[in-house]
Amino acid sequence: MINFLSFFVIHFFINKICLKTNCLIDKKDTSDHKKKITTEDKTPLSGGLVFIIFFSFVIPHENYILLTSLVLLYFIGILSDINYLSSPSKRIILQSLLVLSFILTSDLTIKTLSVDILDKLLDFKVIKILFILACFLVLINGFNFLDGINTLVVGNFLICLLSIYYVSIEFDLSLNFNIIEKLIIILSIIFIFNFFGKSFLGDSGTYSISLLIGFICINFVYINNPVVSPYFIASLLWYPAIENLFSIIRRYFSKSKISKADNNHLHHYLYLSLKKTRFLENHLFLNTFTGLLVNIYMILSAYISLINFSHTKTLLIIILFNICLYLIIYFLIDKKTL
Repeated sequence: MINFLSFFVIHFFINKICLKTNCLIDKKDTSDHKKKITTEDKTPLSGGLVFIIFFSFVIPHENYILLTSLVLLYFIGILSDINYLSSPSKRIILQSLLVLSFILTSDLTIKTLSVDILDKLLDFKVIKILFILACFLVLINGFNFLDGINTLVVGNFLICLLSIYYVSIEFDLSLNFNIIEKLIIILSIIFIFNFFGKSFLGDSGTYSISLLIGFICINFVYINNPVVSPYFIASLLWYPAIENLFSIIRRYFSKSKISKADNNHLHHYLYLSLKKTRFLENHLFLNTFTGLLVNIYMILSAYISLINFSHTKTLLIIILFNICLYLIIYFLIDKKTL
């Protein structure tokens, strides 16, 4: 409780400092590579900064490689937030170089994908490294696509961590409970500020926290293999992954530039549909409600996944069902909003 209150107060004052100095401020429609649905004129992009500051105090000192990678990725995100690094290709190149260095220096690896053909491919170290790199890039940029709706991204982070935490306690699995508990506290505080639209993660926060979530998930599956299926993690993180991959495919066939921001994402369509019903007149509350609505479904999906955390076939069915449901809802809402 003391940590929670301390972190909350520090976050509050960081917000005040950002607003007074006009530093790390998100302004409406200033980014040419990402659009938010609705924001205040001046909202601090303090979520990522708060995370970096807090997490640097709770992470063990021997994990300096992880912390250094998080900080460097945070600064890449800062350059993106201030629109200095608006080129998608440059961002991907910088992300790839940093994440690849992190994978190699931290000796991060995976044991199995529970499919014989895929496991044979993973016998080649280069393929294994490239696969892990691809997973990180899909995750980082997938979560970034989700950014723009209050509580959606940070809520998804919390759902993933709480699912891992619950499964580990319930079935006596290996996990660094101390780090996860403190991380949940930090993200819960960011969630509260984001709930009221008083703080955003921005690219900086989304990039760095996504890298950490990916690292935790890969390690969790690795140390608990073969009890935990790798598709348990996939079933928790399917939403940012499908949002990323589907957006790339959608823009390719519509011949739209990847660098040009659009609001043609599922959460944007959901927001617009709710807005048409005049369910909530206040745009901020409607924004937050949209994020909560998506995360309620994510909680239900995560619960079904965690009770089947070791059953690969069941988890694959869950993932396939979620992808199909995503596409069905997307195209149904798409027709209504156009």
